[in-house]
Amino acid sequence: MAQPVILILDDEPAVLDRLRDDLTARYGDTYRVLTAHSGTAAVELLEHLHETREQVAVMVVDTDLRDMDTTEFFGAIGDQHQMTKRILLTPYNSEEAVTGLLTATGASQWITKPWDPPETGLYPPVDDLLFDWVNENPQPSDALRVVGHQWARDAHAIKDFLGRNQVPFRWLDLDRTREAGLVLAREGLEGAALPVVLLPDGTALADPNLEQLASAIGMHVHADRRYYDVAIAGAGPAGLAAAVYGATEGLSTVLIEREAPGGQAGTSSRIENYLGFPTGVSGADLARRALTQAKRFGAEVLTPVAVTGVTVDGGYKQLELSDGSAVSCRALIVATGVSYRHLPADGLDRLTGAGVYYGAATTEALSAEGRHVYVVGSANSAGQGAKYFSKFAEQVTMIVRGPDLAAHMSQYLIDQIDQTDNIHVLTHTHVIKAVGEDHLEAIELENVESGAVETVPASFLFIFIGAEPSHDWLGDTVACDDHGYILTGPDLLTDNQLPETWPLPRHPFHLETSTPGIFATGDVRHGSIRRVAGAVGEGSTAIQLVHRYLSESG
Repeated sequence: MAQPVILILDDEPAVLDRLRDDLTARYGDTYRVLTAHSGTAAVELLEHLHETREQVAVMVVDTDLRDMDTTEFFGAIGDQHQMTKRILLTPYNSEEAVTGLLTATGASQWITKPWDPPETGLYPPVDDLLFDWVNENPQPSDALRVVGHQWARDAHAIKDFLGRNQVPFRWLDLDRTREAGLVLAREGLEGAALPVVLLPDGTALADPNLEQLASAIGMHVHADRRYYDVAIAGAGPAGLAAAVYGATEGLSTVLIEREAPGGQAGTSSRIENYLGFPTGVSGADLARRALTQAKRFGAEVLTPVAVTGVTVDGGYKQLELSDGSAVSCRALIVATGVSYRHLPADGLDRLTGAGVYYGAATTEALSAEGRHVYVVGSANSAGQGAKYFSKFAEQVTMIVRGPDLAAHMSQYLIDQIDQTDNIHVLTHTHVIKAVGEDHLEAIELENVESGAVETVPASFLFIFIGAEPSHDWLGDTVACDDHGYILTGPDLLTDNQLPETWPLPRHPFHLETSTPGIFATGDVRHGSIRRVAGAVGEGSTAIQLVHRYLSESG
């Protein structure tokens, strides 16, 4: 198979030659560096690469072409090479102008001319995007294959698990592709229980549960030690930040995640208001980067492993894990976040995973290509989901109980939705019923003002309707508010008085719960601001408070 391509487009020969030499010097062993001296030539080259099914990893495009402007060039490419990462090449001191082009062109980085030395001016952004591209575009020999039926719940569970844990895989649908049946026949698995997972080494797993699958693909599911300075339950933004800072500051750190790193933020198709990412970043990308950091600094990460119980014994907290084992820690950080609240409509629970999905479920996006997708919700997560699905679906309809999106959604996202031709917002409406036998076939909608009911055909319904705290395993170990969110710090006080059960002479630290040495961060905590940046800040702050707690407890 041909090497993936790095394409350079610039109509100044000297710039083109220098850029080709610099990129070849660093990436030539793994990528083919190709050049084009005009927009027209680049469009023709990209059409050829598309026809020959060659992968283009990164394209570096000058913003000052003579034969066409930058947005015209990217428009001429059309839907080809959608997975290619885009970098703009711009003259020095033109950052203000280029920022406007980032959104218009879909580029996520820019390089200024001159870029000397390339070690600081050129390679970092290219390294960054190649890191993302490699994770998003596994080579066929590296990817496992999942064979099954589109509407099977267990198949969706496996696809969702692999996708959220960023394990490369190919989905082969027995209902839509001839290849799926041929693969089973070739492997002698025609009668095997579905779904079947085929590993790159030839191992076949018939209808595996997630624990079996995780073990088979080499995920870390059993703790290496019995004792840790700090254990972190939950690998959303708060837990990942705590793991990074705990490990960098010399604490023996274990991060325990029951599903996949990133939490609810990890399912977001695009986070556009997170500091340092001017064109936005997907939740999966952010989670992958943070997880890589945590592991590089020595944090141990267990997934998919759930904490099922906790016992406090003096200064130690013993955690019971879903595999039947237990680990002890001196300090515990609860960062388990929230779970999507279920929509109380007839038929939804029965069809969840078979056309009805909670959250973005991005692994189903390609299956929704050319179809009508419905999205329930009016907050940022629903808006981001609608924007993502609009790239694949023929039509996306947002179902909103209120009069508009303004009450719960950021204005920048409302503006983007207004500018997206195939997104329609249906207000004053809610879902009252899901219809279908083995998969979703239609939904019943009710106008909350008039009471009028309409049944519309639907194959995909994605639900984002708020959330509730997720920490049943804690029992009564910590105090919570009336809605189940964990109380910490000053919120534990009543009339400035400590609770009677508080055993220490000092007041609880800012993020400390009613049990000394147990801290809560992120969305699971009462008073959390419910933003990724806020969760990251709380996770890093919690480690400083853990240090204070450990120093006083000896």
